[in-house]
Amino acid sequence: MARSKPAGARTGIGVVRRLWPTERDLFREHLLRLDPVTRHQRFGTVVNDAFLENYAATTFGVGGLVYAYVEDGVVRGAAELRGLDDILVETGEAAFSVEQGWRRRGIGGDLFGRLVTAARNRGIRTLYMTCLPENAAMRRLAAKFEAVLVGGHADVEGVIATGGPTPFTILDEALDNARGFATLALSIQRSLWPTSLLARAFGA
Repeated sequence: MARSKPAGARTGIGVVRRLWPTERDLFREHLLRLDPVTRHQRFGTVVNDAFLENYAATTFGVGGLVYAYVEDGVVRGAAELRGLDDILVETGEAAFSVEQGWRRRGIGGDLFGRLVTAARNRGIRTLYMTCLPENAAMRRLAAKFEAVLVGGHADVEGVIATGGPTPFTILDEALDNARGFATLALSIQRSLWPTSLLARAFGA
């Protein structure tokens, strides 16, 4: 059975946490920074900026959940859980992207673990992921989480049995969400702080 990292698991100086709809721009900017090879690995085909703009705009809907590796306020890696709008089938789809300069740091494993926990807590018993046959790093990551890999010429599909929710996985996600809210609130406060100081200085 796949295991996840503790809530708010850190990698280097960044943190893995949930992204909220108000942080959509951070996710969009991450996708736009992906180089052509990484874009092809993530989406299985060549995609342009317009496609990524539209993709980011629709990701945080009812059926999507995003976790990210955030470093200095910038998203450098993201993991998406899709299929939450059809939870009765107990299956979901996972997808990952990590910028070139941030690979081989364990970020993918932290993101994967967080996504597995989220899937378990939402009743998703089977998690699917697809990658290109030449994407050895993703295949190794899937195998680390005990995925059953079925290969083909066009792509490789990984099937992961997540298991059911437990008090520990529920608490794990709750703590992670609390940290995520706190980080978001602090970021908003910092963005408004200079303006409030100027207002006080001039008696506004």
